Amino acid sequence: MKNFKPRLIIFLLGLLLLSSCIIKSLHPFYTKDIIYFEKKLIGNWIDTENSKWNILPFEEVILKENKKTNTSELNDDEFRTYEMYKNSYVAYIEKDSTESIFLAMPFKIDNQLFLDFTPIEYIRNTHINGNKKSDLYEMHLIETHSLAKVDILSHSEISFKWLSSKKLEELLNENRIKIEHEKVGFGETVLLTASSEELVKFIKKYMASKDEDKWKTDVEFNLKRVND
Repeated sequence: MKNFKPRLIIFLLGLLLLSSCIIKSLHPFYTKDIIYFEKKLIGNWIDTENSKWNILPFEEVILKENKKTNTSELNDDEFRTYEMYKNSYVAYIEKDSTESIFLAMPFKIDNQLFLDFTPIEYIRNTHINGNKKSDLYEMHLIETHSLAKVDILSHSEISFKWLSSKKLEELLNENRIKIEHEKVGFGETVLLTASSEELVKFIKKYMASKDEDKWKTDVEFNLKRVND
């Protein structure tokens, strides 16, 4: 366990840096009418940094977690959750024996596929000096939403590009866009507070802009399919 704590600190710093590079929203980036389930994303993948991605349908996960074989066997609370997220995926991302878990909701705007990512477990099986992180720490975490543009390059290759906070902050500072937001936390992170309907309108306008660098980002993952 001697080398675990430094490695954990490095991993957490990496997550902090990543989270500071992407735009986060209090509300989902989608509305129900534009949800679009894409089977081609399902499977096992590996990215250029050798992180393992396992993308599963939400329905499969909720049945397995609750030890049920059919959605009709779910209790009222479980079925309510299923109804809300039945067209989404659960993405398990493993790097250096540490696993992060996200709910990923697919949707389309003007035929472009996107994913709305929300952490559903910050880090699984993370311990410090043999002890699980305190509940008080976890009580301070808010599950925000982030937006990734998805390009299916082939059956065996996909690309995720997150909306860059640097790009959006430039546009906000130059008054080139107007969208409800706040600066929060120690690092004054930009948090979008607009409704989902307003966020969809924003994405449409952003996609229609002639800015050639609008999808330039520091947070991009190119995934290749691994034999299932």
